[in-house]
Amino acid sequence: MKETWYVFDFDSTFTQVEAMEELAAISLENDPERDNLIEKIKQLTDLAMEGKMPFGKSLKARIALLSAKKYHINLLVNKLRKRVSPSFVKNKPFFKAHKGRILIISGGFKEFIEPIVKSYHIDASCVFANTFIYDKKNNIIGADESNFLSQEKGKVKLLKQLKLSGNVIMIGDGFTDFEVFESGMANDFYAYTENISRPSVIARAAKVAPSLDEILFRQHLPMSISYPKSRIRASLIGSNTWQAEALFKREGYQVEKYGSFGQLKRSENAAAVNVLIYDPAFENATHASLNKFILDPKNRVLAIGVWGESVQTETHQKFAKAGIAVFGSSYAHTRSVAELALLHLLQFTRSKREELFGKRLGIIGYGHSGSLLSVLAAHLGLEVFYFDVDAKPSIGNAKQVRTLADLLRKSELLVNVAGKRFEGQLNIGAKELNLMPKGSIFVHLGYDEHLDFAAIGKAMQVGKLSGFYADILEEDKLELLKESAHLKVGFRERLQTQQTQNNIASSLCESILNYINTGETKGSLNLPLVHLPAMQQLHRFIHIHENKPGVLAQINRILASYHINILGQYLKTNELIGYVITDVSKAYPAQAIEDLKGITETLRFRVLY
Repeated sequence: MKETWYVFDFDSTFTQVEAMEELAAISLENDPERDNLIEKIKQLTDLAMEGKMPFGKSLKARIALLSAKKYHINLLVNKLRKRVSPSFVKNKPFFKAHKGRILIISGGFKEFIEPIVKSYHIDASCVFANTFIYDKKNNIIGADESNFLSQEKGKVKLLKQLKLSGNVIMIGDGFTDFEVFESGMANDFYAYTENISRPSVIARAAKVAPSLDEILFRQHLPMSISYPKSRIRASLIGSNTWQAEALFKREGYQVEKYGSFGQLKRSENAAAVNVLIYDPAFENATHASLNKFILDPKNRVLAIGVWGESVQTETHQKFAKAGIAVFGSSYAHTRSVAELALLHLLQFTRSKREELFGKRLGIIGYGHSGSLLSVLAAHLGLEVFYFDVDAKPSIGNAKQVRTLADLLRKSELLVNVAGKRFEGQLNIGAKELNLMPKGSIFVHLGYDEHLDFAAIGKAMQVGKLSGFYADILEEDKLELLKESAHLKVGFRERLQTQQTQNNIASSLCESILNYINTGETKGSLNLPLVHLPAMQQLHRFIHIHENKPGVLAQINRILASYHINILGQYLKTNELIGYVITDVSKAYPAQAIEDLKGITETLRFRVLY
């Protein structure tokens, strides 16, 4: 079997940065032209790396701009140690396992490369790079021009001299790395894009590697995770969800944005979606089509994120039976809702030339938004009462009342922030409105399935209500209120502040990334809650199965039959699903995985890393 050599570039490949630019930032710290000089060095680097300027000419020009001394190199090394590419750090065992067959061939300099790669089991004998020339005062004045790597096609010349036998795989971000493959001195070339993406290099490369995981995956080598993140495809449906784009891209996912589910369904990548984030503010007809798509066994959906509140319990259970995790963001808009309620209470009372202080506020729904509103209102001097279908402990001086009728009788100001868990227990029509004091104000920020909007319109006409605000979605509800001269109506978009959108993006992404990276199910709406840390130097198996007796015993019998050592195991169940995470030692046969997948009750099995 032929020996394989892995040849890596250093700058913007092994490390996230170009070392010469970092050295300039150090040496020119007190130079008033610092920023301009660093930009010139960057431009010279890019010209060489994109094949638009001879490398030797670029190198000489960059050194001339540095104004660096020998002691600056130690400062640079300390800086570079913190800037090794993340996927290199995660896959440190790869470098140890292939010690002696991993080479660094770089147009950079040995003085700062060797100290960095040493801790990755790469000896100085495997580092090929330039060396600096100093004057008597230890100023850096040039590079050793007899070194191939300071010359044109230097990497090609060096590899010809090395005469490596076996397969040579070249990995780098620049044109000089591609030249090695183009010359025939490498059997394969990966354009490395974890840190920088150079279009002119990518256009020439047959293979692109967004991370070291991608290379190890293609080479069938052990890696820190079971599947490269660059191959995980996240689809964002609805313009609100697009705010999650940067967070998923930062993790290395492929991200695609769609204005509607229909656009996704018509795309050529529809069946390859692994993560789906959608805004439930769809037409009802769309839900059925979307759910059918997610449950299609030909598709590859692992996790779903719901933008906002979702109570489709039956649907979530169907997803659980298919081994698909659902995550929500119900609490991300808590402060936005509370502040919006206060805003309109202030506006309406001020329009009556009155103050909020001393008034009685009734809150329907004492969840996150309702309880926060009660705290804010109490600080403004309001007397707060609340009604909830569940017994909820009060915060501060708020008082829970027994029935909705009791609350309405007390409320000069009424705010509805009830969620869908109030199903069937929240009806507000003419009878209920008549219980309220004359001239009351009603701010409605909940779900409107049980509100009689015609009755609300009449209450406005006769002065029973002096103000009403609703974040209504349905146009037909607005028609019922048209005749009310004092009506103020808004739309749900006004409920969602930019901070709310950011909070939703952050919470959903965090939950989904934790699920995919560690198996944790915190925030899931349909899987049992499992909270656990990421582990190193082991494999983690995720087994989702029907909640039936004996499944865990079957899992452990299979592992025992292959003499696989269990380092840790976690089991949680709900009424439908069993969720088992098993940490095992590194060595295990492939057939063991097939046997685990073959357990009759298995819904989904995944090797995490």
